[in-house]
Amino acid sequence: MSTSPNLKDVEEPRASQNYEMDVTPTIMVVDDDEDIRLLMGQLLRSDGYSVIEAATASEAETKALANPPHLILMDLSMPGTDGLSAIWNIRKQPEMATVPIIIVSAYDAFDLRAEATAAGCCGYLTKPVDVGELKRTIKTALESTY
Repeated sequence: MSTSPNLKDVEEPRASQNYEMDVTPTIMVVDDDEDIRLLMGQLLRSDGYSVIEAATASEAETKALANPPHLILMDLSMPGTDGLSAIWNIRKQPEMATVPIIIVSAYDAFDLRAEATAAGCCGYLTKPVDVGELKRTIKTALESTY
């Protein structure tokens, strides 16, 4: 297991409080780092979201098609299939065509951001993740989609 992720803690209102949905939003967290998945999952659950975790891109593809989430947080660099390839595969499925996908990656290069945008991602956050920015990005993505 790797060291604990460095999430900058910022007080923000609960991300799930300011938009209307009939169900509790489900967010999929895709990252090969177990500590990051657990920490993000805990943060999201404390904000009232349901969370699905996936450790690999292929696991994310399988889980997303079996139980489509309302939003996906996707790491780019993972063993096997990378995050961008998984996004293209997920987007091929009609029921997943409009699900917001936000990249959460340690890599911050213009070409990666451009590829993420081309794949249909609605956000790109770099690690260490600013908690306030993460909450705002999720809230904005859900409000604009649902």
